[in-house]
Amino acid sequence: MTEQRGYKWIAGEIEQLDPEVDYEEIWKLSTCYYVNDFMMNFLYTTGFPHFILPPRGGETVGRGGSGKILQLRDRREADTVNHFWTWFEMGPSHTDTQRSLAQINRIHAGIWKKMPGNFSHIDDFVYTMCWIGADLHRLRRRIGLPGFTRNQQIASHRFWYEISKMFVSEVGPVDHEFPANFDGMLEYLARYEAVDWEYSPEGGQTCEALLQQFSRRWFPKGFHWAGRAMILSLLDEPARRVHRLPRPHPLVVRLNEWGMRLMLLTKEEVLPIRRSVLLNATASAP
Repeated sequence: MTEQRGYKWIAGEIEQLDPEVDYEEIWKLSTCYYVNDFMMNFLYTTGFPHFILPPRGGETVGRGGSGKILQLRDRREADTVNHFWTWFEMGPSHTDTQRSLAQINRIHAGIWKKMPGNFSHIDDFVYTMCWIGADLHRLRRRIGLPGFTRNQQIASHRFWYEISKMFVSEVGPVDHEFPANFDGMLEYLARYEAVDWEYSPEGGQTCEALLQQFSRRWFPKGFHWAGRAMILSLLDEPARRVHRLPRPHPLVVRLNEWGMRLMLLTKEEVLPIRRSVLLNATASAP
């Protein structure tokens, strides 16, 4: 690979690799080269409403109004996405990823001592990993782009299955419930999202905090509404249903879908990137 080649080489490289062996490299190529800080913040903002679909989710992160996601919004986002950058770039076999996951397990353990039972649902862990591993595929298809290739699907499944081996719930390991393949990940998402989860005021409060954090970080004063509309347009039905979030006007939804499609196509097909940019993007990860 040369230092200054554009994005177009990435698709060919992914298809030449063996997804059963090179799944870490395929995941890195599929994400780190295409995802910048804006897109990672977008994924964080659209992901969390899904991670807290059950009422216990909002209760856990909100913690009666004292949760970092409510009180220190930018810091909470940065802490989370720095972990993501580490996992995406380094892969589950790297000691940096293993240290990152060990830190998260310690944080979770500290919370479940104060809120016993909230981390005892293995399906919450598995769903979260399936969402991170497969929702970009679903989003691409919703906005009219091709989803993951077969190599990307196999690699995503292998990658997140290996990650699942390092997560620990209140009742023990979680990997034994991880789906057998990528189609199983999609089915797991659909089953979990089809549950008629009860509305949680803390879940709604958390979603509002997420919308404000994204909008205020990326859109100038007076245009925060545009950031809010973007997230609400690109959230899928389960998150909006459970958290009672409004769906914008169909024209606004179509405009935001078109904008996201254009942004992804531009990054994938037009803009060049140096490999050093990727390394700089992950340099601050823990």
